[in-house]
Amino acid sequence: MRLPYEIHLALRYLRFHRGRTFLSIVTLISVAGVTVGTAALVIALSLMTGFENDVRERILKGSAHLTVMSAAEPVFEGAEDLAERIEAMDGVEAAGPVLYTPAMVSGVEGAPTAYAQIHGVDPRRQGILTGLAGPGGDPFARLRAEPEGIVLGAELARNLRAGVGDRVRIVVPRLRLTPFAPIPKSRALEVVGVFRADAYPLDAERAYVSIEAARKLLDARDRAHWVEVRLRRVSELERMKETLARRLGEGWMVVDLIEQNRDLLKALNTEKLILFLAIGLIVIVAALNIVSTLILMVTDKVKEIGALTSMGARPAGIGLVFVSQGLVIGLVGTALGLSLGSALSWWLDRYELIRLNPDVYYISHVPFTTRAGDLAFVAALALTVSLLATVYPAWKAAKLDPVEAIRHE
Repeated sequence: MRLPYEIHLALRYLRFHRGRTFLSIVTLISVAGVTVGTAALVIALSLMTGFENDVRERILKGSAHLTVMSAAEPVFEGAEDLAERIEAMDGVEAAGPVLYTPAMVSGVEGAPTAYAQIHGVDPRRQGILTGLAGPGGDPFARLRAEPEGIVLGAELARNLRAGVGDRVRIVVPRLRLTPFAPIPKSRALEVVGVFRADAYPLDAERAYVSIEAARKLLDARDRAHWVEVRLRRVSELERMKETLARRLGEGWMVVDLIEQNRDLLKALNTEKLILFLAIGLIVIVAALNIVSTLILMVTDKVKEIGALTSMGARPAGIGLVFVSQGLVIGLVGTALGLSLGSALSWWLDRYELIRLNPDVYYISHVPFTTRAGDLAFVAALALTVSLLATVYPAWKAAKLDPVEAIRHE
């Protein structure tokens, strides 16, 4: 199959020619520029996608998928019946009531006092609802048998210098009347479990007690602040949220965990956009290399352009020769950049080459995740920029007067 003369000439001009070494080197530099820019974009997007996926996994690991709250009052009765109704729905794995209170927790003698978010929960369901685990397996196992116990986050337990079997005292913002003066209510509880969520706010501030113990401490008989819901498939989050809100009616609010962490995810997306724009400048620089290469090519091929025009070649055909050159440079550079960027991202993630201190960052290495959508977007961007870079040189070549071009030569 014979190629159109425009494509044939474009490929011929891009080859190495004796006496044209300088142009050939400039062409290689243009290809290398597109390759480096494309690879950098792929690696940057893989980096931010890896962090985003890691954050999403940590959110899913330590939280229920949906939270149901009363629209009329912050604390309501009948939470157990509501949880049973929700749990009977198709697609729901578990549902359980939660009674919440902030508290101050003091550990063993000499340890500092720490702030904690106390969640009164159903120990039978909480392990399923949150997916939390501890060093010894299910941290809520002993809490089922010992309702007067407490389960601490790993960082909170470390700050309190408390382990399983130790006793801690929690002080809640409720007053108890005494003959002398009102004093805050408190209770000493045995640590029966420690969990690790790999998310600092949860590990450093969260603690769980049985909902019966929380109700006694807060004088909140048969009451709860919300009902947590765990779905069988998190991919159905939006659909189940709408279904649940419709069935419960206007008196209830349904909030999903993505909405609860919207600010964090929004910050990650903003960082991803800024990093993309910053590294995208490399592609712009590569496009300028293409412009300079094609302008040099037009200057070098003035005689050939004049000859082609005098033989009947149309200006559009002359312009297409140099557009094709720019697209070939863009295609080769983009293909090499996508391959290089994907390979490096896989290599960096597979062998965990960029190590981090897990005590500081809660991850052992920088994660990289390459998505097909990101690759397609980078490829489209690189090719579009390469195409735009050919506009001026192609227009310049098409506007050459054949008589002047040949006379000049």
